[in-house]
Amino acid sequence: MRKAQLKKAEEVKALAEKFMKAQGIVFTSFSGLTVEDTTDFRKKVSKAGLEYKVIKNNIILRALKEIKLEELHKYIDGPTGVVISFKDPTVTARLVKEFSKTHKNLAIRAGVVEGKGVGPAEVTIIADIPSREILLGRVAGGMKAPLYKLVYVLSANLQKLVGTLDAIKKQKENTK
Repeated sequence: MRKAQLKKAEEVKALAEKFMKAQGIVFTSFSGLTVEDTTDFRKKVSKAGLEYKVIKNNIILRALKEIKLEELHKYIDGPTGVVISFKDPTVTARLVKEFSKTHKNLAIRAGVVEGKGVGPAEVTIIADIPSREILLGRVAGGMKAPLYKLVYVLSANLQKLVGTLDAIKKQKENTK
């Protein structure tokens, strides 16, 4: 193999490994974005703890083939940016969707969520799912509410008992 071929093979292997480790990936089209918009997007991606790269389609296609996600090949066409998250699968979709609301030239092409390929419509739906922390908070809140109600009911019965005993005590004092 020539040096160039070896280098490409290494790039494909490294990208395939990243794709395997990633929780969420969004493939974007960024044609028409200004340099300022692209810089702003890169800053937001970096601030969110994500990774953003513009990668040649041939490398992306070969990496997708290596991880058995050939169904996404039809979405990879033209300049392609890749946003990768190694923690929360919804963060990538949410960030790209929010940015594309104000920058129409950034479009969602496809994505990978926890190893499964999804189209642009599914990525948009995934973007609306709250983060893991919010979902866990909702579950904890849902579990906590019945306990508070139980404590309230039990304390109300104790208060009634104390009130009744106090009334009996006063009644006996009055009869003496």
